[in-house]
Order: sequence, then C-alpha cells, then structure tokens
Amino acid sequence: MNRVDKMFAKAKEKNEACLMNYLPSTGPDFARSKEVIAAMMEGGCDYIELSVPGSKPWLDGSPMQMHHLQSGRTGIGPVNAIELGAEVRAMYPDLPILPMGYVGDILPLGVDNFVKMMADADLDGMELPDYPSYGGYDPLEFHKKMRAAGLYNINFADGISLAEEGTEEYDLLRRIVTDIDGFLFLTATPGVTGAQGGVAVEYLTKAVARIRAVQDEANARKPIMVGFGLSTPDDVRVVVEEVKADAVVVGSAVSRLIHKNASASEISDFVRELKQATIL
Repeated sequence: MNRVDKMFAKAKEKNEACLMNYLPSTGPDFARSKEVIAAMMEGGCDYIELSVPGSKPWLDGSPMQMHHLQSGRTGIGPVNAIELGAEVRAMYPDLPILPMGYVGDILPLGVDNFVKMMADADLDGMELPDYPSYGGYDPLEFHKKMRAAGLYNINFADGISLAEEGTEEYDLLRRIVTDIDGFLFLTATPGVTGAQGGVAVEYLTKAVARIRAVQDEANARKPIMVGFGLSTPDDVRVVVEEVKADAVVVGSAVSRLIHKNASASEISDFVRELKQATIL
C-alpha cells in the first residue's frame, strides 16, 4: 500500500483530515530545507508537496515564485529537487512525499528518466497540474509510466466540478476523477496559490459533494484535498468541518515565514495550529 493510502486510512481512524505543506529547495546544501521539514514534522504535518523548481511556475503565487527564483539563482533544478526528496525520505521513512512541478521543466530530462529518479528516491507520486492528459489520454504516457513504477498520479479539478450531466465538461470531470491515484486536488479559488479573501464555502461544499457523487457512480472513490488560498487555521477548520474535505494544503503562508527567515520553532508552532484545525 502506498504511503498516501496509509496516511488517509490512519487519519480516518483518528477522525481528522490530513495536512500538506510545501517544501522548497532553499539552498545548494539543503540545510535550510531540512531544518524546515523538521519543523513541519514537529508541528504535525502529514505529507509534503516537494517543490520542483521551474522557469514558469504558472499556478504558484509570489511567495512560491520567489522560491523558484532563488533556486534558479543557486543552480537548483528538478534533479536537485529529487535529491532533496531522497534526503527527506531518509529522514522520514513513512512520510508521503509528492513532487509538484511543470511539464516544461521535466520534459528536457525525459519522462522515463524522471520517473526512474522519483522511484529511485522512493517518492510517492507527482502533482503535474499543467499536463494535458485529460483530452489527449496521457499522450506522454506519464501516468502510465508512473503507475508502472508504483507512483501515484494526482489530478486537479476546479469549477468544472459543477458541470451538468450530458455536457462535454461533465465527461471531462468524470475522466479527471477516475484517472487518479491517492487523492484529487480541488482548487479552492481561481487563479494562483496564496490568494486572499476567505473560503468559498458554498462553492466548495457543492463541488466536494458533486465530485463524490461522480466518484461513487464510477466506483472510484478517492479522498479530496482542497488547496489554493488557504492561509490560516480558521480557513483550514472551515474546509474540514463545513466543506468536508479529507485533506488541505497550506503552502504560501508557510513560504512567507521561510522568506522572513523565521525560526524553526515559529514554523512548527504555525504548522501545529494548522494541524490542530484538522481535528474533528
């Protein structure tokens, strides 16, 4: 069983949702990154979204874009990110670790090579939000090759979650929710990460319920994670208690602390508040 599945099973037994945080590469020796991950784990983080630095992080807001910029300046790229993942794996053998990156930064390495690197590092899957798999049915065979290597594919969904039956959008939604492993990533707000303005409770509640109905109709039930724009414990609590999400991700808010050179204790205290908000 993949670590992701074990994590969700354990959370269900404890009657809580799972918390994901975003781990950037913060220097050539990874010292700060390893300090940050230790703080996140101390605070109760359940799984990690591992940043794969790129030149066009189109879904990342300014705090995360700064990490990409800093990585570029210090010569850190996708290969180094996987190396960081391997070091984190050695530190935390049971921690689910999922790289998040973009097609244009992975293709130069070759799909087969990148999948092998992830498997050799003993990572758990991949978030690749701009991969055009739904209409082209996995044209690069990225999902197929990941699955062959025991790696999970994480798909994204947004406003299409409310598409009416019988429409092309509904057919696309059905393909999205059935072509996943581990969990589905539902974006809480349009645009990029780190948005402000509160939680769209009415939309998200309807979207989660609708996705679960489509999953059940297809006999393909998987957990739903909500992210984008969640930055406070109150945001997390609303998404868990009212929206009924199985997991949340808070990235930019932690990134801001990293950019401020916050101490490990400040980071762990903040993550602990976020995690406390996931307990029902």
